[in-house]
Amino acid sequence: MDPHGSACFVVFAAAAAASPGAGARRRAPPTTSPAQQRRVIPISLHRTSSLHDTPFNYEINKIKGYWTEIRSAKICYLYGQGRMLALTLLKRAKDAIGLASTIMTGAQLRAQTPSEISLNTIDQTFRMYVSTFVKTAEDTYHRKVDKATVLSFLCALQGLAAVSRILFEDALASVRSIQPDYSPKRDVEAINRNYQQEIQCLINKFGEASTTEALEILHCTVNDLTQKVSSYVTIMTTLRTSTLAHVPGRTIASCDAAPPDDRQN
Repeated sequence: MDPHGSACFVVFAAAAAASPGAGARRRAPPTTSPAQQRRVIPISLHRTSSLHDTPFNYEINKIKGYWTEIRSAKICYLYGQGRMLALTLLKRAKDAIGLASTIMTGAQLRAQTPSEISLNTIDQTFRMYVSTFVKTAEDTYHRKVDKATVLSFLCALQGLAAVSRILFEDALASVRSIQPDYSPKRDVEAINRNYQQEIQCLINKFGEASTTEALEILHCTVNDLTQKVSSYVTIMTTLRTSTLAHVPGRTIASCDAAPPDDRQN
């Protein structure tokens, strides 16, 4: 067996004898198209209600159901020593969908400029990522987790961060079109650089690990990367909200974006 192959992890005791084809390798979806420089025309800020206020509730509840079942005495024996890893993967998949929901909700605070990334584009992109998170949960529940499953999950998480950065950059471009000297209070380039270095280190280490080594670092990799992406998204979302405050016509009472919600169990 290729030590770097995609054979099924021995995460669950009952899956120890799974055949090498049990977990098919899946291609991770592209994170997102890179942000392009855009000419912006500032218009009054609006909050749109074209999307549901709490996206992806169905998917979140589905994963909660998996999590509850694996915790139950009825089937927990099927997962053996891998039960805690299974619960971790389910929890982080749920957290990732919650993060996508938070970004979607915050994206409804609009500068209404022609070049601003559309809500429809965000919705389509995030549904692709959310399908990856749900697939991770399904593979976990059915004891089919393999290296490709985890790498797809990690790539989709990176996609959430990339979109949050594009949203901030759109807002910054809108404000700078009327206030050329405007600058955020944080060193965004340093934040981006540190984030990219930390994330790439985690993904490279996991991707280059053998199946046995990957299993050993799976828990820490998934937890650390989810937390780092969540922290980065929180920073980008906060910076975007404060930047959009400089768009003319903003009404604070109705336009402030809600802070990211805590979807921890």
